[in-house]
Amino acid sequence: MGSKRHARGVREPTGRFLEIAEREVGRIILDIHDGPVQNIFAALSQLYVVQKRMAQQPSPPGEELERVRRSIGLLENALNDIRTFMGAFRPPEFERRDLVSILEGLVIQHEELTGNTVSLVLDGELPAVPLPVKISLYRILQEALSNAVRHGSANQHSILLRSEGHSIMMEVADNGRGFDVAAVMQRPLAGHFGLEGMHERVILLGGSLSIESSPGLGTRVCVEIPVAARPAATPLPS
Repeated sequence: MGSKRHARGVREPTGRFLEIAEREVGRIILDIHDGPVQNIFAALSQLYVVQKRMAQQPSPPGEELERVRRSIGLLENALNDIRTFMGAFRPPEFERRDLVSILEGLVIQHEELTGNTVSLVLDGELPAVPLPVKISLYRILQEALSNAVRHGSANQHSILLRSEGHSIMMEVADNGRGFDVAAVMQRPLAGHFGLEGMHERVILLGGSLSIESSPGLGTRVCVEIPVAARPAATPLPS
């Protein structure tokens, strides 16, 4: 499928680093919720009161009332944007949930937000997956789905999960317009932090990443990450 990009890492896994980074993201999300979100909500509440009182006046000041309405609209949009951002980055209980249920939750969220169709297929049983691997596969899938919509205008996605030897394999394909992988990766990294982020997560865990794509033929992201050989059945939720 057109051009291809491979990356393989030989560094020792740095799971502790990924756990700390994920917890830090969670802390930031809580700070946003307890700070800016509450302040915006309080400002909106005050503006609702002002708008109601102005509208009830015998001769409502039209220009000022319209300015208040526009301000309310801007704050409501800002609040919705922040909540969407928070929903995308809130850790989905990585420690407690198994890999498949975590990824299925992301699939459901993506379908609800975009209206796209996403198929998630589990090929056989999966071994027990360490926390850093759960985090990385979740974030990589999140980025792959987002890129497919934002840059490729995709409306269909397919995900395949399987175990091979002591590794977890994940393939994410879409029907988007695709791109020239080699040309994109040769450009300065500005604007391509998503691809670089996927690459870095895989490298940190000693895995490999390949991206296959070409204009008009969609994109396929293939990830392989080694895990400890501890067989544990992980059924695909019905």
